[in-house]
Amino acid sequence: MNEAVITKLNNLSYLLIYEDNELVECHPLQENQSLQIGNIYIGRVEKVVKNIQSAFIRLDAEHVGYLPLNDKPALVLNRTLPKGLPSIAENDLVLVQVEQEPQKMKQARVTGNINISGKYVALDLQKGTIGVSKKIKNMERVKALKNLPVSTYGCVFRTACEHMDDQIILSEYELLAKEMDKLIHKASYEKRIGCIKEGSTEYVAILEEYGTDRLDKVKTDLPEVEERLKDIVSSVVLYGDNDYPLYKLLNLETETNRLLSPKVWLKSGGFLVIEPTEAMVVIDVNTGKSIGKKNKDAHILKLNLEAAKEIVRQLRLRNLSGIIMVDFINMHTEEDRQQVVKCLERGLKRDKIPGYFVEITKLGVFELTRKKVRRPFHEAILNHSQL
Repeated sequence: MNEAVITKLNNLSYLLIYEDNELVECHPLQENQSLQIGNIYIGRVEKVVKNIQSAFIRLDAEHVGYLPLNDKPALVLNRTLPKGLPSIAENDLVLVQVEQEPQKMKQARVTGNINISGKYVALDLQKGTIGVSKKIKNMERVKALKNLPVSTYGCVFRTACEHMDDQIILSEYELLAKEMDKLIHKASYEKRIGCIKEGSTEYVAILEEYGTDRLDKVKTDLPEVEERLKDIVSSVVLYGDNDYPLYKLLNLETETNRLLSPKVWLKSGGFLVIEPTEAMVVIDVNTGKSIGKKNKDAHILKLNLEAAKEIVRQLRLRNLSGIIMVDFINMHTEEDRQQVVKCLERGLKRDKIPGYFVEITKLGVFELTRKKVRRPFHEAILNHSQL
């Protein structure tokens, strides 16, 4: 059973996701955040830096984003690019969308491939490209979706399409295509930089990324959230016990304190030390109080497998990303090391944010990577405390 909960603690809203009664995601919600994922801007190119293949885009008076030039070129609004010109130039007006929040000293990442999503399809500017959610395993259904008549814009069929009538899917596609037409038309006549379309409310966007069809219910003690979600998810429950707040029922204060601590205890008595740094996330696995009295190698493998499961859970909970280096307890056989690798890979596949095992280095350190999308839990809490 998958359940989402939205509640408040110390004037900060949280979105929590539970899978089989285990907390797997904890999102502090940045209320009144001006620069959020999904916002679409008319921006002005301030600088093109060829050696890092990026352009810096002035989005409004307060914010600058960076645009990787190896992505799909942004739509230039103030002139027609001559043939042979590979990229944009300084002072160009471009249409871009925020796809990654600013983190620490890094600006928000933007893309020129504008995306508008519905319940069943997501449209972008890559005309002629058709994709299908990897969660749809029925190959006959995948083939049928790819043959639907959608050609005006690029299209990705979402998981909810698997058992939905084709005509309903096509109707949503046509509505979104008209919305995209209006957006591009509006942008072509607008001369001022700034946001021309806001993305979904943050908690709605996170639930849609997770997949509303995967949720059995959403519980909240915030009436405005219940009102906003009742047409988006199948079951919304408004918690109404004023004598015992929802955050206490969930033991939320204890959970958030744990996520701010570098030490994570394992059931066996071992523990992890998780240290996010500027360049990467470093995780150390320690035996702690865990003692194997008989077969030492078997005990170490068991402890490392337990640690691997908890590591991928903590990556989701803390929203840690980028380069992740894990120093497991030393294993003497390649077979044992590969068991740990497979355990990590299974856990990473359950995460909606793409993550991959890369390699075991010559020093025996396990290298992982996870895509950066939203800021880590500790940064979001710090940002709120400074407001």
